[in-house]
Amino acid sequence: MRLASKWDTGGGKASKLLVLGLFVAPVVLTILVLASPWFREIRTAQLERNERLLQAVESGDLEQVKRVLTAGAVVNARTKSGLTALSIAVIRGYDAIALLLIEKGASLDARDRSGDRENRMPGNSPVHYAAIYGRTRVLKAMLDRGVSPNLRDRNGRTLLMLAAENGHRETVKLLLERGADPKTRSALGDTALDAARRSGDPEIVRMIEQRL
Repeated sequence: MRLASKWDTGGGKASKLLVLGLFVAPVVLTILVLASPWFREIRTAQLERNERLLQAVESGDLEQVKRVLTAGAVVNARTKSGLTALSIAVIRGYDAIALLLIEKGASLDARDRSGDRENRMPGNSPVHYAAIYGRTRVLKAMLDRGVSPNLRDRNGRTLLMLAAENGHRETVKLLLERGADPKTRSALGDTALDAARRSGDPEIVRMIEQRL
């Protein structure tokens, strides 16, 4: 009986060591890989490709964007401020590049660092910028991929409010056609009609009034 007891105890320790090894070994292996010169070279090369993508988008060079993506650049590469390649393309007005990035799987919900970290409020996404800058073609492609026409920003403003306030008639028209709700209020209590009136564009005011 004593021998059996000792054997059981030894087996229990062996099992614990085996389980511990299964958890520790991958961690140790990961650390060794991350610290290796080989991995650092790969990471550096990837960062360089990503930087070339961001530069190509910034300069509006569609062909270079295609080449860098083919070479392995990450389609969701970001700047230090958190802007993705897609957000940059939208802001700069490079519709062809933006549509290409969307086709290649760029995230439509990637938020930048323009939000309030302390209150955990997210920054803007490429979709918000498409509404703010009136990139109607690009926003249409985003809506076609399932983006809600009633998407809000960190202040509760809808895409319709953003487009209306900045005076983008075609973008407002698109959003209304896709079901944007003009009655929705922001965190400050504003409606799309309030935003339209601030734009000073009577046509935008008229379009929204017709939907109320």
